Amino acid sequence: MNVHASLLPPLLLWGLWPVFMLVIIPVVLRAPWSLLFENRLQPQFVGCCGLVALAWSMSAGVQPGLEFHLLGTTVLTLLFGRMLAIAGATGALVALSVLGFYEWQALPVNALLLAVLPVLTAHVIGYYAYRWLPHHLFIYIFVVAFFGAMFAVAVVLVTSSALHAAIGAYPPDLIWRDYLMVMPLVMFPEGFITGMIMTMCVVFRPEWVRTFDDRDYLMDK
Repeated sequence: MNVHASLLPPLLLWGLWPVFMLVIIPVVLRAPWSLLFENRLQPQFVGCCGLVALAWSMSAGVQPGLEFHLLGTTVLTLLFGRMLAIAGATGALVALSVLGFYEWQALPVNALLLAVLPVLTAHVIGYYAYRWLPHHLFIYIFVVAFFGAMFAVAVVLVTSSALHAAIGAYPPDLIWRDYLMVMPLVMFPEGFITGMIMTMCVVFRPEWVRTFDDRDYLMDK
């Protein structure tokens, strides 16, 4: 999923830095950091970001850039909201860049691809599921968490494939045959692990989950 700097044209490689800064600076400044301190969730937030970084560091693939790994961004989004999730996922990416797993030059495109895009996808799915579907625990677990995580990773994989095809890094038939054809093998584990984690959180620690409210999903059901 992560894009390698050597595959990107210089104009795109450096031109995305202003876009990245225009996105990440308002997110960091406007993120509700005070909620972490008020609810004493700093260890949980740091721990989740560390697990996301660990998942991103363990990737497998056939070609540079055409790689698979778990995302974990849907869990961050459901636990802490979209602003903190984007900031946390970007922080995980910065840590991986410092450790040498990812390239600094490709930080903007990877942040937009791996942090901003899946977090916003998970947020939109959760928002419309809350508006259009019954407020029920199983809706939250299966639609928002399970299918939401599957859809988020699918969006990232398709976008990454389209980017590599657009810049001419690989021929479209190779991307389809060696990458997109095995996409379901990544989507299901992402959804299953996300659904399992969110099930445990809403059952045993609902106070950790910002997008879950007992009054909406459990009372009078």
